[in-house]
Amino acid sequence: PNDVKSYFDYAKALGMPMMNIGTTAAIMPTVEKFAKEYDIKIAIHNHGPEDKNFPAPSDALKVIKNMDPRMGVCIDVGHTTRTGKNVLEEIEAAGPRLLDMHMKDLRNLMDRDSQCDVGDGAMPVVQIFKLLKKMNYQGTVHLEYEINADNPLLGMHRSFSYMRGINATLRA
Repeated sequence: PNDVKSYFDYAKALGMPMMNIGTTAAIMPTVEKFAKEYDIKIAIHNHGPEDKNFPAPSDALKVIKNMDPRMGVCIDVGHTTRTGKNVLEEIEAAGPRLLDMHMKDLRNLMDRDSQCDVGDGAMPVVQIFKLLKKMNYQGTVHLEYEINADNPLLGMHRSFSYMRGINATLRA
């Protein structure tokens, strides 16, 4: 508990409204206690088939379904598809517990090493943004760009442009 408290003390000192965490089901009651005490939202980040605790968002939702509404998920779309789950169903099932999103694209939805610029792969990006709009999602969609380490800017700009184009069309 003291270790968990130190993370909340740090987040409060920084003025963070939310913490994006990797955790275990066993510690979640302690996390929930501090989330209420500090009034800080918690977004459990799923890490795909390699994650022994929360491979898919639905695994986290099972643990937090009866917890305080500040307890939610950060859906990483790449890791989610690699579990074999339908990313759109996972997003919809999260509902108001969807607090944060990590967007990336994969040429092969089951292969973490097939990451590409957003819009160039098999991720249903347009459908994801349409669903988020339908859900009135108020959180952030972060670009998680983990390729072209020596010169990522062009691919990042292309990815952002693609996502902004989708959003502009949805607002029209």
